[in-house]
Amino acid sequence: MNVIGAVDDLMIDIQSYALTDLAVKLRKEAAHRIFGKRFMLGSTRVRVPVSAIDKVGDSIILRSSIDQLQEHIQKL
Repeated sequence: MNVIGAVDDLMIDIQSYALTDLAVKLRKEAAHRIFGKRFMLGSTRVRVPVSAIDKVGDSIILRSSIDQLQEHIQKL
């Protein structure tokens, strides 16, 4: 299992009160692997949609591998 970062915040749709996205502060290694040369120094936060989540427990397990994450996330 690869650890990509830590959940930093939650995004909730105010109309439906449904959780839509997680804000994740990426670890440096994960940011380099996901964004490659586009990675900038400092902390990198991304928005991960709940549709990319497979399981929630002590850790959040994503449906995609770290190499496939770029198609699911947005940089914050």
